[in-house]
This record gives sequence, structure tokens and C-alpha cells, in this order.
Amino acid sequence: MGLRGYIAKKLFFAAVAFFVAITIVFFLYHVIPGNPANIFATDRTVNPDQRDALLERWGLNEPLWKQYGIFLRNLFQGDLGFSYLQKMPVTDVIGESLPWTLLLLGTSFVLNAVIGIFLGAFVAWRRGSKLDTGFVLTYNFYNAIPLFFVGMLFIALFSFYVRKWGWGFYFPAYGAQTAGSSEWGFFPRLVDILWHLALPLTVLTIAGILGWSWFMRGNLINILTEDYIKTARAKGLNENQVLYKHAFRNAILPVVTNIGMSIGGLIGGAVLIETVFSYPGTGRMLYEALIRHDYPLVQGAFIIISGLTLLGLLIAEIIYGFIDPRIRTE
Repeated sequence: MGLRGYIAKKLFFAAVAFFVAITIVFFLYHVIPGNPANIFATDRTVNPDQRDALLERWGLNEPLWKQYGIFLRNLFQGDLGFSYLQKMPVTDVIGESLPWTLLLLGTSFVLNAVIGIFLGAFVAWRRGSKLDTGFVLTYNFYNAIPLFFVGMLFIALFSFYVRKWGWGFYFPAYGAQTAGSSEWGFFPRLVDILWHLALPLTVLTIAGILGWSWFMRGNLINILTEDYIKTARAKGLNENQVLYKHAFRNAILPVVTNIGMSIGGLIGGAVLIETVFSYPGTGRMLYEALIRHDYPLVQGAFIIISGLTLLGLLIAEIIYGFIDPRIRTE
């Protein structure tokens, strides 16, 4: 099987996985307590006539199988429904928040991958040293602290107390930009956006870098015990050639696969961080929609998240195919 066949197979399985994901999302939020029909049925502020009109408008009075057909038809037309609470299309609500999340997650992802991979390799190459011991202790300590608590700690230290005690430069504790910054011009507004991004990005990136470094460190340590590494050294290759030409390339293969899988965890972290920092991204929007039972918005957000996660997995699988030609012959 050539590269084209390998990519076609991955595209097919990604499409099937996405269909299964959106199907699960649809049925899950129609059977659990708190679905839209139950909310309207028990909400005393909605009179029976209004309730019936709303249920008919959104197709919630139809049989479940028919609602599913309407859902699929609307989805493939780009219609994710109408937010009950925000009184606007779900695509518009997500469209306002998604760019902020992509900015936060995209920047964090790049920093996590680049710094984490090379830091993990650097630590693994010096396994057993004080640097390696310090890294292990740091990882275990940081990993034991909930991410939302780290965010609250950063707010207290670098926003509240810095301003209170006049220590100098401080960072905003909430929001993505200063009110009225759209009138400042491109570069002043860009600086303002980065200023607001600094704290949530730092919290999310530290956790990501440590996680990627830990994964890369474990892979490389295992690779360094293989016989072909001993053979390379016996041939007289210097340590840099052994590390980068033989060990690093093989150790990075599982890391590439982990790239797509890490997107889901990164999005989960974004929900916590965006909520703690009141960052107007999709994660905070999803949290508010969940606690307020805004069913179409929750459903639309999960569809977007599922699509982004599967896209990340697909890209990782394709990159893997370029790096390791062996899997294209299976």
C-alpha cells in the first residue's frame, strides 16, 4: 500500500469516527436529564403556548429518529442550531469565541511540541544526573497540582499582589483585551492581546511542556538501551551522531502519534484555564452553556471539539506515514 492508499484509509476512518462522534453527541444530550424538552416542560416562566411553539420551531416535538435526520441535514448545511439563552445562531456564538481559543491553544501547542520534545531529549541524554532528577521532581510536583489551582495562584501572584504591593509590571487577571482597544491601531492592540494572553498561556504551556518532555524522555531512554545504539557506538560514531541520527528519530515516532491525542487534553485544559481567567474562548463558552443547559450550544461546541481532535489525529497519522515508511507497506 502506497502513501496515497494509506492517506485514503486514514481519511475514511476519520470520517467514520466523526460520524460516530456526532451521533453519540446527539443521542447523549437527548436522553440525559436536563435536555431541552424537559427544561421547557418544567420552566414555569414559559406558558404552554410558548412552550409548544418553541418545541415545534426547533423540532423537539418530533420522534427522536426524525430529530436525528433533521440534525444531520442541518449539520451538513452548516447549521448547528440556535442558542436558547443567547438568542443567536450557534455558529455565530462559536465564531465569536473560537478565534480566541485557537490563539491560546495554537500558541500553546507549538511551544509544547517544540520545547517539550527537545527538553525531553536533553534530559534523557543526561539521565541519572542532577538535571534529570530535578526534572522528575518538578514534573511530579507540578502534575500533582490541579490546573485550575495553578491558574488561581498565577492570578494571585502576578496580577493581584504585584499591583497591591507595587512590585512593578503586572498582568491582567481576566479577559482577552482591554475595552476600547479596537480603536488603538494594529500594533497597540496586538500588544494588549498578548498582554492578556500571557498568564493563561503560561499556565497551559508549562503543563504541556512538562508532559511532552516526560513522554519524550521515557521514549528516548528506552531507545538508548537498544542493541543498534550499542552497535552505533561500537562503530565509533560520536555521541551527537548516536543521539540525533539513530536514537532521536526513532524516539520521536510515538511522540508524533501523541500529537493528535494531546489535542483533546489540551482542549480540556483550555476549558479550565479559560474559565479561571474569564478568557472569552470556546472553553469558557462551553462551561457556561453546560451549567445553563443551553443544549444546542453544548452540542455545537462538542461537534467542533470532536472535529478538531480528529483533524489533529489525522494530521499526526499522515506525518507518521511520511516519517516511517514501514507502515505504508503493511
